Amino acid sequence: MLDQVNMDVVRDVGYFFNKVNERALWQMGVNETYDSGGDAALGETVEYFHPQLTLDDRMRYIMENIVYSGLDMDNIICNTIISHFYGGRGIHQILTRDPDPKTALVDFKRLLEDEDYEKTIRKNLEDAVELGLPIYGTTELRTSLFGAANTHVSEVRNQERDAHKINILLWVASFIPRGITGRMSQAQSLREMYNIITDIEGVGQYYGYHCSTSNSVNPNININHDERFCVPGPGARLTLDIMFGEDCNIPYGDRVIWFRENYKDLIGEIYLHPSTHNVVVNGNRVLAEEQNDLKVYGCEVGLCQYGVYHRLRNNPQLINRRKVARADGALMESFFNNNFQQQTLF
Repeated sequence: MLDQVNMDVVRDVGYFFNKVNERALWQMGVNETYDSGGDAALGETVEYFHPQLTLDDRMRYIMENIVYSGLDMDNIICNTIISHFYGGRGIHQILTRDPDPKTALVDFKRLLEDEDYEKTIRKNLEDAVELGLPIYGTTELRTSLFGAANTHVSEVRNQERDAHKINILLWVASFIPRGITGRMSQAQSLREMYNIITDIEGVGQYYGYHCSTSNSVNPNININHDERFCVPGPGARLTLDIMFGEDCNIPYGDRVIWFRENYKDLIGEIYLHPSTHNVVVNGNRVLAEEQNDLKVYGCEVGLCQYGVYHRLRNNPQLINRRKVARADGALMESFFNNNFQQQTLF
């Protein structure tokens, strides 16, 4: 493939990867300073997901708070799925009105049976919206998810179609009695997991791949985010078009895998701090394989983020929109303290 690659673009991708990593090392306190080089698109507050899985805050949240939570497998999978289907940081705390991420977990089986529990979560969402807390992430499109969730609730309950924010939660809960979470737990490859998820009406390639890789950090599911299988999202495809040319007929996923296998020769080593090689929970190393180099999933994420960077650099008026959907601390405190009643969910 090397003869089809624009090496100027490859070098620029390498520069971007290193800058994102330098900023992460500064945020961790490993480096004393961070220099954006005067590039506003690489500023301290511009949001990019890190190409190392353990430094992706949503993935880390799943590993630290969900996979070793003691929940049954159906609930672990559903709580993992909503991290992406909603996307807003702090979504579990908002849904449960519980400030502790270790216990802020939705009981999806109870949600299927307990009307009062559903009403409580509805009220939590309504109060959060009233306060202006972010429910959804800002970097993904959810049109098909909304449509599928709203249709599901309308049909199951024989009611007029509405767009309440709880509908995604109720839809995901239905994955349990439909046997979807059971099949997901038994998947033997990332591709099999992806096929199970994308068989669900309304779940396209982007959410299919990212929900598959999110569940790959569960040590009790036999799949790996570094398998030779990748379904690049729109941002990664943009980067690959710039890198290879729009006339390239090599499948996008194959190009990501090629990049993963050759990135050290193409852009050089990326320094990944030893403290980020794994995530330890209750003395358990969550990931079977140490994350001491970039993996397939991380390369897809990094290439996607370069596509975002490329657009922001060429359109600096868009930079201020690139902020993570993270709840303001003072607003969250107000949310928890306003009529907050601690509930034991399990």
